[in-house]
Amino acid sequence: MGSPTDHTPSTYFERRFRSRDRDETQEWLAGHYGRVDLGRRFSGYAEHVVGDDRFLLADAAMLGELRCVVDPDVLLVSTGTPGSGWEVGEDTGSFAAEPVVFQPGESSVHRLADTEGRAVAFRIPELTRTARLLYAQEDLELRFDGPRPVNARRAAYWLAALEVARRERRTGALSNDSMRATTYRQLAIAALETFRLVGDRRELRLSAERRARVYRVGAQYLRDHAAAPVTIEDAASAAGASTGELVLAFHSQSDGVGPTAYLRRSRLNGAHDQLTSTGETIRTVAAKWGFSSEAAFVRHYRDEYGADPVGSGA
Repeated sequence: MGSPTDHTPSTYFERRFRSRDRDETQEWLAGHYGRVDLGRRFSGYAEHVVGDDRFLLADAAMLGELRCVVDPDVLLVSTGTPGSGWEVGEDTGSFAAEPVVFQPGESSVHRLADTEGRAVAFRIPELTRTARLLYAQEDLELRFDGPRPVNARRAAYWLAALEVARRERRTGALSNDSMRATTYRQLAIAALETFRLVGDRRELRLSAERRARVYRVGAQYLRDHAAAPVTIEDAASAAGASTGELVLAFHSQSDGVGPTAYLRRSRLNGAHDQLTSTGETIRTVAAKWGFSSEAAFVRHYRDEYGADPVGSGA
């Protein structure tokens, strides 16, 4: 399947196309995917693409035959049902056999015949940023050493992540900014872990595992001590990391939510639970959960819950 290239910065994007007309389909495909040839036997084509400035999620169905030469300006991960195949140089394969990655600077040939295709297109700058955060390498260059997955287990990991994303799309959840951000992160990490990046794989894996551990321990510490006068430095120490490493770990593991925002949210959750289960005043609860003033607590509470807090005497 070709490379979806339409892009509306910072906003939700959705595109649908369906046609049984040969000329209309040829024009549509050529306009969006480049060099496309429909075979003699054609009876219909349909596609559905959603996403934003970080990624696009696409499904397509071809009734008939199609040959497409793809020169992507995105990183494209594709799968399909039987009847679909690809070529990159002398390497060939089936989209039905395993997921495959196509990179900018590498021309590939895609052949579809009475088949369905699924693809995720990642914007290179955003995926590079995600990879650098994940692997703690500020100069990491996003390049894979081949089109195939590391192994069958990693291929299954990608397929599982893809199916979760497709389910969210079917329910309409991807129109929500937060859900879309979560879906992007899950797909991005799945792609980075499914295919072999150029470089020391063991070093990258150890780095990713450390980031995950620092985040997990730091987040647990902040949740457990939310009512105490703890600092971000305390959480970093508990995780055996520097403050800077803790911040990077949070940004790589929690959809960009830093430890300061995470601690504030944990305190708001605790304060909310206390207000709804006791007769305490807003001022008392705000002080207990470490807010500098009742006004500051009310402001943050309103931002988090969309309503003012309610307590005794309020």
